[in-house]
Amino acid sequence: MKGGYMNSITDLLDLEDTDITITDIQIQGQTKTLFLESKPVAHYCPSCGYKMHSRGIKQRKINHPILQDNYRLILILKQRRWRCTNPDCRYDTSETFKFVNRNRRTTNATDMLIVSAYQNLAESSVSISKRFHVSDTYAHDVFDRYVKLDRLPLTDAISVDEVFLDMDNDCKYALVIQDFHTGDPIDLLRSRRTNVTEPYFAALPMEERAAVKYLISDMYNQYITYVDKYFPNAVPVVDSFHVIQWIIRKVDNYIRQLLKKYRQRDRELQEKLSRQQQKTVSFPVSDEVYILQKYRWLILSNQSNILYHSDLRMDPHFHVLMNTYDYESWLFRIAPNLKDYRDLKELYIQFNARNAGNPVSARKELTELIQVYMKSGHEIFREFASLLEKYQDPIINSFIMVEKIGNGKIYDTRLSNGPIESLNRKIKDLKRLGRGFRNFEHFRNRFLYATRALPVLNGVSDYNPVSYLENDEF
Repeated sequence: MKGGYMNSITDLLDLEDTDITITDIQIQGQTKTLFLESKPVAHYCPSCGYKMHSRGIKQRKINHPILQDNYRLILILKQRRWRCTNPDCRYDTSETFKFVNRNRRTTNATDMLIVSAYQNLAESSVSISKRFHVSDTYAHDVFDRYVKLDRLPLTDAISVDEVFLDMDNDCKYALVIQDFHTGDPIDLLRSRRTNVTEPYFAALPMEERAAVKYLISDMYNQYITYVDKYFPNAVPVVDSFHVIQWIIRKVDNYIRQLLKKYRQRDRELQEKLSRQQQKTVSFPVSDEVYILQKYRWLILSNQSNILYHSDLRMDPHFHVLMNTYDYESWLFRIAPNLKDYRDLKELYIQFNARNAGNPVSARKELTELIQVYMKSGHEIFREFASLLEKYQDPIINSFIMVEKIGNGKIYDTRLSNGPIESLNRKIKDLKRLGRGFRNFEHFRNRFLYATRALPVLNGVSDYNPVSYLENDEF
């Protein structure tokens, strides 16, 4: 009865060998130990065909955390040794089991659980090793042995972008290549430098490269040159987000310079008063610094995203009732240019929100907008006009609509680098989690494995085992 109950547990433990019997179960502290053995059957020499005789039993200690509870699960496997009775042969062998490879301390299922755990970007080798009661080196090694991912084929719409890794002098900015349609990463290159990218892209089959229609990137010139170099039928697409980011950064820099000026003024006044009174004078934050520091978002944010409130609320600095319009007026009093900057910035944001799927109309409108900026009295926007003129064609291409797959649905969307920016955040999170990766190939495989929807393993089947000692005693 007891034997039948114990033997039925093998199903729960996911043991492939059906002839395994659990002879005993022991629990000591947080460790469960199961004793296993197979039924003795006649063995015949695979070399000469003579009958073999048993020459004893060797106990193997196997880690098998299949239950995933608070207990560590250990299997004590009684493994029979056999020797051929033919005096001219004397062939030696040991019993084999499906659920664990020869000379291994962990079951095959454990390795697969470890590999699966690496799909979660929140998991590190340390956390995985603790869960499965193995060393972090072992967990790391299991992953490297089984997970070797190839690049994905190119599609007609691909995105490229860099991400800062700083693993070594040859791996500062890695290059991410993404399938725009699915969001899956196609590949991760250790560097965006020409000495890495040129041989990589040149080695891709021409049939694949010729099928690319859109190359989406920011305004980094090297990416735009990829079209002429490697993708004969493609057009460059400059992501609209990076264009808007460019002008917002310029306006923000202007505001920061204003802040610097008023802080310097306040500091000089404080020093003057301190000298006059011959003691350190406490100087409160000035009105200008307070407004520029806390409310510059009213200038930088998209106007359509700002929820203006007209109801009056007590301001802790001015000690009077104020609303959003009051703060806005304060900004314009400090620097009248800010109203022009905001309004001119909004012209581009509004333009960008229109004409999706209609690049012809977008081109006409952008040409007119460039003229407005050219005639502007503000140098920032004259520079912006030159930028728009330089990248006019790639910007217009961003208004093209293509199919995208997401959340189980197929929908039309504009070409953009938004999806690849999301991938880059995951790369940065992974790097922080690993507290500084130094092996790029491991990092690449980990990233691809965790971010592809259906990663196909290209792992090695004949795993290089971690050997145990023949004379181990447990």
